[in-house]
Amino acid sequence: MREILIPVLLIWINYLGVGSFIAYFIEKVEKKMVQEVHPFPFWFLLGAVGTTFGQFLFSQIGVSLSLSFSFFFMLGVLGLYLSRKCWWRRPNIDWNAKHLFFWSIIIVFSLFFFTRSVSRVMYTWDSIAFWVPKMSALWSENIVRAEALVPFNHPEYPLLLPLTGANAFLLTQAPNEVAAKGALFGFTIALLWSMGSWLYTKIGGWRAIFWIVLFISLFIFREHVGGEYVGTADILVGTYMCAGAVALLYKRPLLAQILWFSLPWVKSEGLVFAGVTSFILFIYYPHLRLWMTMVGTFLLLPWRFFIQAIHVDSSQYFKFGELYARPWVEYAVYSIHAFREEFRNLQKWNLLFFFFITLSLTRFREICAEKSLHIIYAGLAMQLVMYMIIFTVAPEEQASFIAAAVSRLTLHLAPTVLIMSSYLHAKKYQSA
Repeated sequence: MREILIPVLLIWINYLGVGSFIAYFIEKVEKKMVQEVHPFPFWFLLGAVGTTFGQFLFSQIGVSLSLSFSFFFMLGVLGLYLSRKCWWRRPNIDWNAKHLFFWSIIIVFSLFFFTRSVSRVMYTWDSIAFWVPKMSALWSENIVRAEALVPFNHPEYPLLLPLTGANAFLLTQAPNEVAAKGALFGFTIALLWSMGSWLYTKIGGWRAIFWIVLFISLFIFREHVGGEYVGTADILVGTYMCAGAVALLYKRPLLAQILWFSLPWVKSEGLVFAGVTSFILFIYYPHLRLWMTMVGTFLLLPWRFFIQAIHVDSSQYFKFGELYARPWVEYAVYSIHAFREEFRNLQKWNLLFFFFITLSLTRFREICAEKSLHIIYAGLAMQLVMYMIIFTVAPEEQASFIAAAVSRLTLHLAPTVLIMSSYLHAKKYQSA
């Protein structure tokens, strides 16, 4: 067990350290810190992108993954030193029985999800077809080469997940499924930690307990975390969407924009949400436009040029040359119905979306009055519309395509939907 635990901890420490280094400079630009919530979840998410994207860039000049990981680990140590005063930053709340019960729920379920995940052999299509093979290929090559990606499905998919797994393999010195799952489970901890801190400090009491239990009990969340986690990046898309929403609601627009601009490095489906939200942030916050432009250019262009260089289509879902004559209205209606049925599927316990739709309709004036809500709602709406368009025009058999993808696409939205639902409910409760 030690040969797995130590590599996992090293990767987590590395991501936390690099993230703290990045956050240190973000706070210098924004001249504010996240006072109400512990910074570790944000550090981890920032550091995961900073490390893996940096490893990709270093690979383009011939630096091995093991050497670049060592460099980022030292950078992470420096970041932790610079941010040492923030290690124990937390909101001023009493650790009463209710508070302890709230965090006990999160800890117990996290342990359950983790043990369930590592106890099962990976079996899902995504993990078998390309995620784990990419990890193994990157580990054996010890560098990001086009030749290591082209043989697998979706060579155009970004490398946050595969490089995290490859780093685990490098530290265990062999392909190790449990080590990969352990390293990747840090993202689940970051999601539940940031979400829990938000709920208890902003929503509070029994309502916070209600919302976190509702989210943890969602079928789509339980299945992807407990069974398919290492086989799919969809939970990571939802994680970065949610973290950006929390940051923006804490009045941290640059931090939110960086987290959202990380989405295309998580999975290709995150590009729409990143583009829409960043465009509106660019309009609403003119004093941050230079920084937003720099971050967007740095994160988006290198990978795009890499994909073009290996002559890979950016997406299999928009090959318009392969489209055939079809009743477009019927296809569009079927796409809409697919999400409607998914949202109201009580067998999958998707009650969250009932709350969200109801609260959105009843708190419409508050949504219109708060610009942070404009941004998040616009991103969610365009993300959903884009999914419906893809289901309508994709050159694949529609029913089977939707059956395979709709639950995972719903998972992209679910964490942010929960944060928005709890926020709107709290505003309604306060105004009652």
